[in-house]
Amino acid sequence: MGSDGAEARKVRRERYRAVGVQQILHQISVQTPGKGFTRLDGRLNTWIRNTGLDQGVLHLTCLHTSASLTINENADPRVLQDLDAWMADAVPEHRRYLHDDEGADDMPAHIRTALTSQTLSLSVSGGQLLLGTWQAVYLWEHRSAAHNRTIACHLFGEPSSVTAPRSTTQNASAKPQTLLSLRNVERINQAIQVRHDPNAWETDNGIDTDTDLMIDRLHDLSD
Repeated sequence: MGSDGAEARKVRRERYRAVGVQQILHQISVQTPGKGFTRLDGRLNTWIRNTGLDQGVLHLTCLHTSASLTINENADPRVLQDLDAWMADAVPEHRRYLHDDEGADDMPAHIRTALTSQTLSLSVSGGQLLLGTWQAVYLWEHRSAAHNRTIACHLFGEPSSVTAPRSTTQNASAKPQTLLSLRNVERINQAIQVRHDPNAWETDNGIDTDTDLMIDRLHDLSD
């Protein structure tokens, strides 16, 4: 009898939680300048906050065959430059392709999309994407000309009123010095985002800038 009562209570709790789960389907338009990366996570976080959902999963789909989605470095722009250079070497435009109706960059863009990803599934916590310190979400444009791209955003989640309390075990057991280091890492990373110039490495003839040194220091703290 006691076992049956416990099972019934469990079912009622699951039904209560199921009522709180919502899904929202939305599309965003992204204007790209041509080949390269356009950062999306800031815009996505703003949209997630406006939905009122606190915890869940966001599924992204790039609705094109010549652009893709990726998660990568958010501090040092040279990482993205190296990725572009590697992709150009891996999928050259100077060979003969059967599909060349829209120019020399047409078929290579399709191949680059096939080698990467058009979808991403990301956890949402506290009303924003759950990303690492160094991670950002990018739309990777593979065509030479500027394009207007569409990203489908499918969010499954719960508002804060029905979200289960987050575990505080890790923070509670962490030493004060560890927590202080984490806060310092976040502050330095924010400072990097504000101050870094994507073209500084070229204009300074390869000389380390203060932002480069900050990035090195941030990696040291993270390690």
